[in-house]
Formats: sequence, structure tokens, C-alpha cells
Amino acid sequence: MDFKRLGYFAVVAELGSLSKTSAQVGIAQPSLSRQMRMLEEELGVPLFIRGPRGMALTPAGQLLYTRIVDPLREIGHAIYEVRSLPTQGRGEVVLGMPPSMVQAIAGAVARRVTTFAPKISLRLVDAYSGYLQKWLQEGDLDAAILYGPTPTGFNATLLLEDELVLVGPAHSPFGSEFIDGKRLEDLPFILSSPAHGLRGIIEEVAAKAGIGLNITTQADSFQLLKEMVDSGIGYTLLPYCGIAREVSTGRFSVARLRRPQFMRQLFFAMRADAEAPRAVLQVEEYVRQEVAALMQTLRPSGDARN
Repeated sequence: MDFKRLGYFAVVAELGSLSKTSAQVGIAQPSLSRQMRMLEEELGVPLFIRGPRGMALTPAGQLLYTRIVDPLREIGHAIYEVRSLPTQGRGEVVLGMPPSMVQAIAGAVARRVTTFAPKISLRLVDAYSGYLQKWLQEGDLDAAILYGPTPTGFNATLLLEDELVLVGPAHSPFGSEFIDGKRLEDLPFILSSPAHGLRGIIEEVAAKAGIGLNITTQADSFQLLKEMVDSGIGYTLLPYCGIAREVSTGRFSVARLRRPQFMRQLFFAMRADAEAPRAVLQVEEYVRQEVAALMQTLRPSGDARN
């Protein structure tokens, strides 16, 4: 049974006219008439009484119309809803992440993409925010997670805001307690170079609070920075999500800061001069879902507001 033919039959039954139905459904009247005769032949009974005033249903036609009109409308509505769904993204998406987010969500985001959007080929790039911003501007990345404040020259929306914690070796005397920001002046610090986003955030907050940081070593590698802290030569400030795994194994100790708190903002950024493909927007949604799950389950203990 031809589904379209049944649909044409229902419209003819409602309008009582081949000419009106022809205009409404966009099919030539002779072709429509032929479709109705083919349906009658298929069922073996006349469905219409044809006259100068149009088309009237026979008892068999009335029975058929009554039985199919509601299911046809439900099917039509279902087809409309399916066609209205966002199209599945496809193609390669190159996404840059700072190292702390790579450790926290990269695997989970990749798993979502392979599970729910298998036509997307995701390529992840791990680098500090300063490098990511440059590569995004040059078109080497489709999107990137960048440190705030709001990155200029990009279409950027806030992804998360969380606090930085003091990270020290396992034997640090500050483990699991709150410390005042002024005490940071007495510690040797290991930070990234000034070109990168996290360094700028730390120095800005410290300067506003009148805190002078003693930066003894610089490391433009997240892994190298952690190795230096582990060696015992100094401390650093990092988002908790970037070192939670090492804290749980006892490799590092952490302390939360107050007066002031050091906060970071991360933005999901795309180039402002290019329309984002559907695949990039789909990956962004998966990133946001994983960040939301992360922030609900992964926070340092205690309350730093006092």
C-alpha cells in the first residue's frame, strides 16, 4: 500500500474536489485522478461517487477515511518532528584545551563524540591558553577553551568559573587547610611564563591584594610544572580539577586560599569571522555537559568565604 496515495485520498475526501486537492498537494489533476483509481483497483471497491459537484465518499470510502485519518496525521507529525531535529554533525573538529581541562574532561568528551556523533572526527590539541589563542586566530583550530577575561576577537561564551588552589609536594605543611593570601609571599613559586593566561590571572589577583609573589622558576609545560612541584623546589597555583588525580594518590598536597581567593574563568571560543559548522556546535555541547558534570562532583573540600 502506497503511503502517499493514502495521503492524497484523505485530502480528496476532506476537500471533495480533485482540483482543490491538486492545488493543495502540488500534483497535477490527471495524475491525482489516476492515483485514486489505482487505490480503488487495489482495494477492489469504489471509494468515490464522481459527479459535476465534485467527489463524494461511498460507504467504503467513508470507512477507509475514518480508519486512516488520525494515524496519517500522527505519522505526518512524527515525520515533521524527525526532520526538525538538528542534523548530525560530520567532518573533522580540531579543539584546543589547556592542560588542566585535558586531564579533567578530554577523555569523556572524546567518548561522547565517538558514541553519539560517530561521523565527527575529533582532534584534540593540548597547549597553554596563549598558544591556543594564537592558533585559533590563525585558523589552525576550529574552537578552543581559553582563559578569561573574555577573549577579544572571538565568539566566546563562558564555560566555567572555579578557584585556584595552592599545590605543593606531599610533605607540604599547608595540606588541606585554608591559608591567607599574604602567606604566599614566603613561598617559592613555579609558574608559566607571562604570555599564558593562568599566569596573568594569578599576577593580577596578587597585585590587587598587595601580594608580592616570589617566582623562582618558570615552566611552559603543565607536566613539567607538576614535576618541579613534586621535586620539592616550589609551589604553584592550579585549578583543582587539573591535579585532583594526583591529590587522591598522595602525590600532592593542596590548600585553599582566602583573602583573596584566586578564581579563573574559562571560555569556549570560536573565530568571530567564520560561521561555526554544526559539528563544532555539537562538540561544544558535549564539552559543556562534561564540564557541568565535573563541577558537580569535583571540588576541593571546605569553604573559603570566611
